[in-house]
Amino acid sequence: MLLFCPTPPYCIMWPRHPIVHLDCHHKLLQVGKHVALESGAVVSSDSTILPWIVGSFDVTFKSHFHADASVSMKELIASMALDHDTEKSMQKIDDDDHHLQDVKNEPEQRTEWSSWIEFFLSCVGYAVGIGNIARFPYLCYKNGGGAFLIPYLIFLIILGYPMLYMELAIGQYMRIGPNGIWEHLCPLLSGLGYAMMVISGWVAIYYNMLIAWSLYYLYSSFAPVLPWSTCNNTYNSPYCFVDVPKNGSLYNIPAIGEFLNFKVLELDLSFQISFALLPHLVVCLLIAWIITYFSMFMGVKSSGKVVYFTATFPYIVLIAFLIRGVTLPGAVKGIEYYIVPNFTKLAHADPWVDAVGQIFYSYGIGFGSLIAMGSYNKFNNRIQRDAFYVILANSGTSIFAGFVVFAILGFLAEITNTPVAGVVTEGIALALVAYPQAIAKLPSPHVWAIIFFIMLMTLGMDSMFGMIEAVSTGISDRVKNRITKRKPLMVLIICICFFLIGLICATKASVFVVSIMDKYCGGRSLMLVVLLETIAISWVYGANKFSENIEEMTGSRVFIGWKFCWMFLCPACLLVVFVLSIVQDQPLSYAGVPFPGWTLYAGVGLSLTSFLFVPIVAIYRIIKENGSFSERIKTLITPCELPVTTKHNQHSAVIISSKL
Repeated sequence: MLLFCPTPPYCIMWPRHPIVHLDCHHKLLQVGKHVALESGAVVSSDSTILPWIVGSFDVTFKSHFHADASVSMKELIASMALDHDTEKSMQKIDDDDHHLQDVKNEPEQRTEWSSWIEFFLSCVGYAVGIGNIARFPYLCYKNGGGAFLIPYLIFLIILGYPMLYMELAIGQYMRIGPNGIWEHLCPLLSGLGYAMMVISGWVAIYYNMLIAWSLYYLYSSFAPVLPWSTCNNTYNSPYCFVDVPKNGSLYNIPAIGEFLNFKVLELDLSFQISFALLPHLVVCLLIAWIITYFSMFMGVKSSGKVVYFTATFPYIVLIAFLIRGVTLPGAVKGIEYYIVPNFTKLAHADPWVDAVGQIFYSYGIGFGSLIAMGSYNKFNNRIQRDAFYVILANSGTSIFAGFVVFAILGFLAEITNTPVAGVVTEGIALALVAYPQAIAKLPSPHVWAIIFFIMLMTLGMDSMFGMIEAVSTGISDRVKNRITKRKPLMVLIICICFFLIGLICATKASVFVVSIMDKYCGGRSLMLVVLLETIAISWVYGANKFSENIEEMTGSRVFIGWKFCWMFLCPACLLVVFVLSIVQDQPLSYAGVPFPGWTLYAGVGLSLTSFLFVPIVAIYRIIKENGSFSERIKTLITPCELPVTTKHNQHSAVIISSKL
């Protein structure tokens, strides 16, 4: 039913559409059912429409309904016992284009995934990233082998699964990206959307540098001799070695380490920071952004096709590496280091903190990407099932990758005559140092190197798709103009801007800048954002109401355990990890060399660029609101009715918004 309230609050109604909503903070009137005029207000079974005084209008609806609206107004006037002045006023509004300005055609409906499998592969590709093979296996080794799976699985159930489910579900129900939902859930925290977009943007900028490094390794893999398999290169130092002797000096540097430090990053032996651009990294970074653009230029319509390759190819490579790895000498010893449990480790806090951190970061919670991807789902999609499948795929991949990684590391330890503990590293060092070093010892090393670095690139690209989608969806949902309505142009502008900013990562300070951004851009500020997100959804908006929304979509009641996790366990876990991250904070270093003191201030500044949006926007909203301070706060923590969803958009919902 169309609802249009001129001044005074008279209404046009046509009985064709279901649901009415009022956005009480933005004066958005939307399609409704069971609408009636009572005591000067418009009342429906869903909400009471307050008699807002609206002076001019920006009306949007499908053009072929315009005539119906005019007819419906005349029918309403004829059926109501109105005085002469009121009737004349309403007729004037019907005929006067001054009051009905800018009648625009609304898009048929929000873009949707072409198929469920594209959505699922996109979520899996986003969650399964470089960290699954570069960090999780190391955490298992560090925290008691197989014993680490106990805290990991516990927190997966009480934190990872509920948060993943929450973000996908709220996006699917509201059909809005991360920058728009907080206006409806908790207007006081509407800055969360901006914070999520900034976090996604910063992480995307440095994450694409990791892809650029992998791209340069891939390029180098086509050389007649793998450059990291020999010390005969022009950049090699006197300390270079290929195989570690038993009495090797601590000052020796493996050939792969020199390739990374002196060829890729062009560092000197003193590891001094320099911001001179490196042409080969600039070219690789440009290629990485070009690939990102052409994968994302049509949004989910294009990225949904790319993930058929990028989300499945890593599994083919991992299976191939496992089959090859278990046949190598030393593989069994390496796998034992990975899986043999040491339960005494669980008496310490480290395994529990590491488990929460790994789950928190590996699923990309708080970036807004899951909300954005969920917003392109069909309204009645079974989102709990999807979240469960993503959990299985991501965590299963992490555990499976551990066998692959430690089989190869066991082989590396065997051929270099060192303990397995001596070759185990974490993070990017595992992906770009230990693994390539082992690959150089395999038969047909070029083939294995090429497919390995293509796998690294695809793992990174899938995560990039999610972060760029969060930014582009947030902008297009918030800003309506000719640029944001043209997805290819908007994505192009985003990619160009991020490439230009990311040039600082393509300098001789590349590894230092990336390390700073990795620690601070998605660190504690992200934890605070997710903590406020859980509070806004489960407490301000209400876990019960959110559960009703999910039931409306899926037709199934929400298990009470989900509400308990959303309201209590998730916030508690996030708060504990946030405090421990401060207590256990360690200064950054590279190759044993601590970072300069100014890098701490640079990192804190990067953190503030995202989180400061939350208090700044909150203060702005308080100032702009009417009433006393307590009344303003009460208004801004009162949820508004949610926007019309897919189910209603399919019935050609009409949105009428005030310009006030």
